[in-house]
Amino acid sequence: MEIDTRCPVCLRLDEDGGHCFLKCKYAKQCWRALGLEEEREMLCKCSSSMQVSENIMSMQESKRILIIGLLWSWWDARNKVNAGTERRSIDEIIYRARLVTQNVQELPTNAESINARERDRRWVPPGRDVWKINVDAAFLEKDLGGAWGFVVRDDHSRAVLAGAGRIAVVSDALCAEARACIEALMVAANQGMQHVMVETDSQTLVKALQTDEFDRAQGGVLFREAKFLMATMFSSASVVHVHRSCNLVAHELARAGRIRDLDHPAVWVHPLPDFVIALLVRESAEPLVP
Repeated sequence: MEIDTRCPVCLRLDEDGGHCFLKCKYAKQCWRALGLEEEREMLCKCSSSMQVSENIMSMQESKRILIIGLLWSWWDARNKVNAGTERRSIDEIIYRARLVTQNVQELPTNAESINARERDRRWVPPGRDVWKINVDAAFLEKDLGGAWGFVVRDDHSRAVLAGAGRIAVVSDALCAEARACIEALMVAANQGMQHVMVETDSQTLVKALQTDEFDRAQGGVLFREAKFLMATMFSSASVVHVHRSCNLVAHELARAGRIRDLDHPAVWVHPLPDFVIALLVRESAEPLVP
């Protein structure tokens, strides 16, 4: 029985660890796109996998995490090709690597820091004449579907708008979050709101809407649409990250959106339904995390 030992991605050379992660022409493009060519060349000079690992672990933390994210993303993409699926684009591989980096950086360092941050995490009203829009989404991986929810409150903490709906097809949780943001922005714009602040518990969504870093990645069209709405439909618009304890109403509305008819999303204008008012009361009374 003949075994094909060529690299499944470039189909050029026999594949070993060095070729797979550092020398394959497509892997090289990923390292260069992330500004890590110098580090790649240094790792190519290592004489063993152990030495490669030691060099990576001795690097500055942000660079170390980025390289580990790239290695994971590349290995996952390589395995997909080996299984017969289409090769992922360099942009998508880089996007997934950065997503790993972002998720790792969001992890708390120790229990004490968790407690210190949790104690002060309550929803707070926006500044004068600003509408605060809390958005959240649900992603159903099995069905590649999702749902969205949002609530809009004024500078006196009064809720004046809320909405919930289903998403027929969505590729991942981040894209679902972007859809929730778009739905909320369109409703707010239609209501004539001029100064808005969007709050989300997804740090990655905030980064995608504050920079162009994810514009060419999967879901890039959604990020660009949300940024276009913020830039053209409002006098001022911003997006900020909040802890999930500040986003409970939007979270529950997204859960409610899962059972909505696809063709009939709900948008409620003041006075809001009793169940939304109950969610608002529950959020304000939610006990602080010890």
